[in-house]
Amino acid sequence: MLRMSKAIKATVLAAAALGLVATQPALAQGAEPFRVGIIASETGAVSFLGDPFIKSVRMRVDQVNQAGGINGRRIQLFSYDDESSPDKALAFAKRLVTEDKVAVILGPSLSSTARAILPTTEAAKVPVLYNTPINEPPPGSFQFSVWPSEETSYRVALQELQRRGVKRLGVLATTDTTGESGFSWLTKLAPSYGMTVVGSERLNINDKDVTPQMTVLRGTNPDAVFTALSGAAVAVVCRAYVRLAMKQPLVFSTGAVTTNYPELLKGITPETLIFPTYKVLLGPEALPDSDASRKPLTEYFRDYQAKYGKRPDSTGGSGFDAAGLAFLALGRTNSNDPLKIREALQQVKNYAGVNAVYNFSPEQHRGAGPSEQRMGQFKDGKFLMIKN
Repeated sequence: MLRMSKAIKATVLAAAALGLVATQPALAQGAEPFRVGIIASETGAVSFLGDPFIKSVRMRVDQVNQAGGINGRRIQLFSYDDESSPDKALAFAKRLVTEDKVAVILGPSLSSTARAILPTTEAAKVPVLYNTPINEPPPGSFQFSVWPSEETSYRVALQELQRRGVKRLGVLATTDTTGESGFSWLTKLAPSYGMTVVGSERLNINDKDVTPQMTVLRGTNPDAVFTALSGAAVAVVCRAYVRLAMKQPLVFSTGAVTTNYPELLKGITPETLIFPTYKVLLGPEALPDSDASRKPLTEYFRDYQAKYGKRPDSTGGSGFDAAGLAFLALGRTNSNDPLKIREALQQVKNYAGVNAVYNFSPEQHRGAGPSEQRMGQFKDGKFLMIKN
């Protein structure tokens, strides 16, 4: 019999309680493996999203296989790096469904790469658990999301600004898909929270300075500035905000928040930097004992830091949860039949992941609702949860 570490034993017991794995850590001889595909931007412009996602999936696959597999059957992972390219993501999706014949696909990392593959996977009737909140999974489809909707994230943030008495809102958005979508949601939703968008400016994701745009926004006398962007633009915006000595709350959209803030924003952190976020970013210590995610999140933090030597982030958590949901469906069906996997995913109730507690149905393919979103703040080099 294989020897297991305490961490792996804990994984086995937790997974066995959900029917994910056999309680005996021995793989069934000759049993067909479960075939799982993953497409993620491990390299390229958005590797900061894809790399932690794929790392977390691989870690979970290793844990389950070392613990005896699912019903004694190992997981065979077909992993592809789309290099942040929609064309490459599509080519890999075609390979996964026609050559690798996977039962389920995890990823991709971007709204653009997800949109590129979904017509193919939908036609092939292969379930996809993608890693973006922007795409809306249709009821009854083969598309599933582990994120709350983009609309939910903006509503949570606007509720917090309303609580702070904000009436006049400045908006700064990138010219890419993230910025365009965020700008659209903010202008649409702000009035319902008693706010007026008094000024809006745009930036290119590769801009090195936004002092001119921020100067214009400052001139509109906003109570807060909301930005819709991601990537390196975060530091560019913060540098201009601090340079202009702006004291109003600066709000970042969810996709702009990463665990590298302590290094990225050192010396340029605005006085009040807040954002809608998820449980993984805030860490298990921020959650009450009553939160069903606290125990799995504590174990995930321990295992991820031991394996990779750094703190996980929300996109890593989404990978870990997407894998867990897929493995739960594989365990319940004991099958590589994508149709059966889709049906099993639609029946998932109260699955306690590290980012959220998930519930799906034939009518609802977005597993995390508004109650799973949190408001966070970055202050004094630390991530804090805002408690209302």
